[in-house]
Amino acid sequence: MNLRVFIFALTLSLAVCVALNAQPQTTPRVQAEGLFVEAQKALSRGDSEGAEALLKDALTKDPAFTSAIWQLAQIYESRGRLDYARELLVRGLAQDPGASWARERLAQLEGTIARTLLIEARTYLNSGEYDLAIPKLSTYLGLKPDDPAALIAMAKCQLAKGKLKPARDYLAKARANDPDNVEIASVAAGIDKIDRKARLERLLSDAQIALMDVTEPGNEKARSALRAVLNEDPANTWAKERLTELSRSAAEETARQETRAREAPEAVVAQGRKALDESKGALAGVGRFVLAHLTVLILVAVLCALALDIRRKTMRRNYPLEGTITLIPILDIVSLVNANLRTGRLIIVNTDAKGEIYFEQGEIIHARCDGLTGKTAFYKLMDLCSGRFFFHNHLPNVRRTITDPLSLLLLSMNPHEERCAETGGDAGRREFVSTHPRK
Repeated sequence: MNLRVFIFALTLSLAVCVALNAQPQTTPRVQAEGLFVEAQKALSRGDSEGAEALLKDALTKDPAFTSAIWQLAQIYESRGRLDYARELLVRGLAQDPGASWARERLAQLEGTIARTLLIEARTYLNSGEYDLAIPKLSTYLGLKPDDPAALIAMAKCQLAKGKLKPARDYLAKARANDPDNVEIASVAAGIDKIDRKARLERLLSDAQIALMDVTEPGNEKARSALRAVLNEDPANTWAKERLTELSRSAAEETARQETRAREAPEAVVAQGRKALDESKGALAGVGRFVLAHLTVLILVAVLCALALDIRRKTMRRNYPLEGTITLIPILDIVSLVNANLRTGRLIIVNTDAKGEIYFEQGEIIHARCDGLTGKTAFYKLMDLCSGRFFFHNHLPNVRRTITDPLSLLLLSMNPHEERCAETGGDAGRREFVSTHPRK
């Protein structure tokens, strides 16, 4: 009995092994081919979506199965999804470079895609939608990197966005591919115009800041800055007027110094002689000493008179500071007055507010704005982003309401009070600032 059971079990095992060996071995390519056949059946039924899913599964099983790649590319092309069809054709040609029909089809697809992209990009460019035109042109240039028309269009977009360096780069490439293109000169002229305008604005800003320093070295620096403006824009009347005023002031100061140098010794000598006559007798010894050192005393007196006169002139001279907050933030003006140890008042006028900041030797002692005084008024004025400002050297008698130094005042400013100081100098369109020295 046991022998029969053993023989039965052995026979059953042999039968199972034979059955297993008789089944075909399934590989990824075999599975992909089966899915491909099912996809063809789906297409014959008009079920392109089902065929698409089956072909994707086939490529998941075997990514190198080019028959599935070609078929899926045809499905995408029939639906108008040309970018997907192009990617599949490129992928298939990487697997099968000898498929000449696929290479021809790829060239046709890329031509169609390129024409569509260029038409869309020009439409966006003509309507001023540069952010939409740039991606289209980038994709087009990926297909046809040497097309002068697309390169010039991209240069125009970059110019409109204010990006001068990329605009120049695209234009240089277009010129290398088509030197006789008439559009290149007009775009290049537009780039140069914007570049000159930006450079002139920087020079004007430098000149405006240089005019704030009333010392002789500061005046020389201001002259150099104004000459730089005139070199860039010879017809700039503002720079011409400021340069004329500086030259006239320097000439007047030189003439006054020469006059005092001639008159001062005679007056000192006359006063010395009179004093000597009155001091005869008791002051005879002092008189002899003075007579012995008369030349030295006269020279000292002349130098003292000149020094006092120059000091009085500097103190009387108005600080030539006047302009718009959109070009120079109010924080920069306050900092410059503080750094130059100026005494006077800074008047700020805005459509919504008007106020004054009072300085004594560069430190803020008082501020007022629309009924507010002290720190509250100072912070409100520092929050202004537009308007005009005027600085006068005269300091009236005011009650001191601010005792903190400027550094502590700025540290205690709120973030919203600092935003104009951070962004005020970058206004999109700046208006030129006029300074008029007051005598």
